[in-house]
Amino acid sequence: MTRVIRGISLEDWEEKTQLSENELQSVYDLQDACAELPLPSNWTSSSPAVGRLSGLHTPDSFSNAQLITPFNAGALTSRLNALSTRPRSSTNLLIEASVAGSEAQTRSVQEIGADKPIETLQQFFDWFASMESEMEKDQEDVYRNYLKVVSLYRQSCDVFLDDLKETTGLFDHLDDEYGFVEERTRSLQTACETLLNEQERLTRLADALADRLAYFNQLEPIAKLFNSPGEGVCLHPDFVPMLQKLDDCIEYMQQHLKYRDAELYLMRFRQCMTRGMTVIKMYLVASVKTLGYDVYKKLSTKSSDLQSMSKQTTLLYVKFRMLSSTIKPLSIELAKRCEGHKEYQSLYQDIINAYFQTRQNLLGPVISRKIQEFGPNHGDLLAFTRNGCAYMMGLCLDEFNLFFNLFPSGDDDLYSYLEMLTSYLYDYLRTRIIHENDIFTLSELCNIFQMYVARESELATENNDNDSQHMLEFGHLIANVLEDAQGRLVFRAQAYIHNEIQSYQPKPEDYELRAVSEVTANAQKNSVVLDGPNAIEEPNKELPATLTVMTEDESDSQSAIMKHTDDVKGEKDLSLREGTNTSLGWFPTLQKTLWILSKLYHCVQTVVFEDIAQEAVSLCNESLRKAYEVIIARKSRLDGQLFMIKHLLVLKEQLAPFEVNLVHCGKELDFSHVTDTLTSLQQNRSLIFNPNTLIGLAQRGMPRVVEISLDSRREIDRELKRVCEDFISDCVHGAVEPLTKFMIKASVTGSSHNKETAGSFADNIRETMDQFKESASERIRFVVKKLHEYVADYKIEQILMKPIQVLFIHHSNCVCVG
Repeated sequence: MTRVIRGISLEDWEEKTQLSENELQSVYDLQDACAELPLPSNWTSSSPAVGRLSGLHTPDSFSNAQLITPFNAGALTSRLNALSTRPRSSTNLLIEASVAGSEAQTRSVQEIGADKPIETLQQFFDWFASMESEMEKDQEDVYRNYLKVVSLYRQSCDVFLDDLKETTGLFDHLDDEYGFVEERTRSLQTACETLLNEQERLTRLADALADRLAYFNQLEPIAKLFNSPGEGVCLHPDFVPMLQKLDDCIEYMQQHLKYRDAELYLMRFRQCMTRGMTVIKMYLVASVKTLGYDVYKKLSTKSSDLQSMSKQTTLLYVKFRMLSSTIKPLSIELAKRCEGHKEYQSLYQDIINAYFQTRQNLLGPVISRKIQEFGPNHGDLLAFTRNGCAYMMGLCLDEFNLFFNLFPSGDDDLYSYLEMLTSYLYDYLRTRIIHENDIFTLSELCNIFQMYVARESELATENNDNDSQHMLEFGHLIANVLEDAQGRLVFRAQAYIHNEIQSYQPKPEDYELRAVSEVTANAQKNSVVLDGPNAIEEPNKELPATLTVMTEDESDSQSAIMKHTDDVKGEKDLSLREGTNTSLGWFPTLQKTLWILSKLYHCVQTVVFEDIAQEAVSLCNESLRKAYEVIIARKSRLDGQLFMIKHLLVLKEQLAPFEVNLVHCGKELDFSHVTDTLTSLQQNRSLIFNPNTLIGLAQRGMPRVVEISLDSRREIDRELKRVCEDFISDCVHGAVEPLTKFMIKASVTGSSHNKETAGSFADNIRETMDQFKESASERIRFVVKKLHEYVADYKIEQILMKPIQVLFIHHSNCVCVG
């Protein structure tokens, strides 16, 4: 039984063999041309029916045969071609003519259907009889011929069907063969795909193994490079890329410790890394020390050319900056591997220490010599401080930039090194600051130091906007000397407050009336100590401290200008400090209080200033009250009140620019409840021996800690309000005395009024009102004169006189109504 193999379907064939439009059009054209095809030519010659049909000699049969079998045209054509190819000579023409004549005779005989020419009557009748029989037959020849033709076509169809069946069999066999080939092809394709997949898998596996083995294979070239002799190994162009590969290998080994020999390779890679970092450290230390030694030898020479500033700058900075292209990449590689590895951190620390030691050895003599040029032990302290700070800031800035040109990190060590450099200046400044007693000088020192702190804050703000990474904090370097200056200033300020304000003994001339002009009084509305000519000026606004090292001539010129400025400023400041500025008309303690506050403001911390300011203002207020009592005893109550009003107003106005809280918060013990408890026990002595009473005494008899808060500004306001109220009351009382006496008299005699005394009472009222007007006018003129002498401020005079006038009108109306 044969196996049926399924062939490809027509739909699958159409789907797999897509034809283009041109190919489809060609198929359609071929299909139209083959719609009606004639029978093959070899069928006519090979068919027996055709042979039998060719044996007919009748004209009709001949003509029919010619019509039915058009394939004879080929034979006729071949004959004609054969004839056309024969040679045509004269003999041949005669022969052809005779043959044509005989053929014409024969053809004419054949045309009438006779075997030979008719020569006798009997031959004619025979011919005629045969013709009749032939004609009868000719009537049936059409059908016979048609039958023959149909039979011929049937035979042809049978042959065609046999050929078609044979062809179908061939196609079936071909389909079977095609199915077999297709099955074998499909199996071959499956086998090839399987082999390709296996090849891809093996390729991926080989690639993965190669990738993993690549990390292991890096050990040999890395170890070979790092173990090369000499310290210049780190200058090899492959050294830094090898470090990066080494980092990748170490990280890979740490992530895949389960691999065979991974721990061993990890240990060897780390050994190579340690070797590489050690090579970097040895090279950098050797380079820095070698260059430092060369520079030191050149600086040690006594040549005047080498002592010039430009030459020193070239030796100290330019030559070191030339190493940045070599040192910086290597130091970066070492610094970025220090995190989490103490051994690398120690190597990096050794490099930095060697660098700082070399720089200190080079800069130490230079700094000492320069500071000695500024005159640290004699001369003006402020000029020395300005020049020294400007020089040290420029030097520290250069060292800061040079360090970060060579190394990527190490801020803490750098600032320790810079503090060591600034200690050359600090040693001289600290000695002079400790022995300095002048508050003005100490205040200016604090301003100079805080100028650098303020400039540092401004630069920090700008660098934050620009996302800068490194910035020198010079204020941090001078923090110690600033603290010393502030501590000394606070100490001297406290001593000044105690000696010049609290313990001040007024002189007789201090109580004398100090008349001031209106222009001076209006000027006093502004802060004399902060905004006026004696105000705290912005430190070195005219002569800012430069960041570059000045030449000797420039330094002397700037020192002279600074000295002159300080002298002028000191002369103007001396009168306030001593309390002898008579142009202001202030009590000496007030002048001293405002002066010491101006010296401390912005020079010390806010908390410290608030405590000192609150104490100074409280002591000043107390001294003003004492002076107020003395003036009342020596002159009059009105003079004392105006003195107090004037000085309290000045104190309040001059304290306004100080943007601080003059509040003192403290704690004290409250013994009030202890006194109450002891009083109750004293009243009932029988309870003393009661244990419960003793326990209650222990619980309630302990003093309590109470928080107190003293606000100097509010104290001034309350004192000013009280004095103003007393002043207004005293002024009104003296002027309304006639009205008061009249009202008392009228209240006593009011019940005995009659018609006779009504006229005299009206006269008394008019007389009393006249006396009141005269007294009030005189009183007002006197008070206005006093106000102008003490205050000399139109607005303040109006504020004080308005309630006095209102009270005068009020008392007058009361008399009229009464």
